[in-house]
Amino acid sequence: MRPLVVCVGYIGRESFEFDCEGDRLQVESMLATRDDDIRMVHWDDLDAALHSGHAYGPRRGEWGSVDLADATALLILEAPAPGSTNADFDRADAAMREILRRGIPAVNSPRTFFDYPDKRYLIDRCDLPFPATRLVTVASDIEAALDGLGETVVVKPLIGAGGDGVVRIPAEAAIVRAALEPGREYLLQEYLPAIEEGERSLYFFAKQYRYAAIKRPVSGEFRCNYDYSFAERHHATVDELTLARDAIARFGSPSLIERVDLCGSKIIEMTIECPALQVSTCGVEAEIGGWTYEAIDMAIRGGPAPLT
Repeated sequence: MRPLVVCVGYIGRESFEFDCEGDRLQVESMLATRDDDIRMVHWDDLDAALHSGHAYGPRRGEWGSVDLADATALLILEAPAPGSTNADFDRADAAMREILRRGIPAVNSPRTFFDYPDKRYLIDRCDLPFPATRLVTVASDIEAALDGLGETVVVKPLIGAGGDGVVRIPAEAAIVRAALEPGREYLLQEYLPAIEEGERSLYFFAKQYRYAAIKRPVSGEFRCNYDYSFAERHHATVDELTLARDAIARFGSPSLIERVDLCGSKIIEMTIECPALQVSTCGVEAEIGGWTYEAIDMAIRGGPAPLT
């Protein structure tokens, strides 16, 4: 029997379609790399027993049933945050807890989503070269939080959403406070002017560096998310590779597909849950399937070896 790989995330469910180009190119490359049985399933179509009667097989172009317990491995393409409109968070959360309880190999492991539900690590991990960052709410002492951050700051929601809610503003308490919604937590960061020259994204599969992209913001922007930048292949420098490899090793996340975003000598963030893959822009359509299978094989073996 052929190995079964189930891809869990967001898909068109009346008539099948991929959620994004990156998912399509990744799965198509996997289909060309091995002869595995690949199925696609939406979180909202999984029941409490991890069964779905509405799973799509892209190799044959047919809908059918699947039990995640029968999978050789899972590939989690996307997962919802609380309040997401893409899928029911509670249902997905329960499914990931059941996946973890049953020990079904998964990339990325559900442990990633439970251990790192937001970007609080930017504050907690002071051993890594992240931008100076403070956690604030509308009730915080903003004056104190601004101390040492410079004349311009960036405010980001604690749970990101493709650059939405991220603003660059003067480091003035009244202006910062006006940018905060009551009841929400935010990251208050120093502004790195080098971001205007582009953000370098280095991609790792099975803890090995594989390729990089540079995302340059469009005119008048500083955000380097999909809607605010254009990307192309980047050849990482020795210093960038050293910085990113050290971060991957020291951070020690359970992820097996990871992205390290660099700005100068700083790490903007570690994208360790569902890294948005730059595929066609970097010309890695043929390779991405093999790299994904390296991560899947490592998950099946029990994950990365512990650091010694």
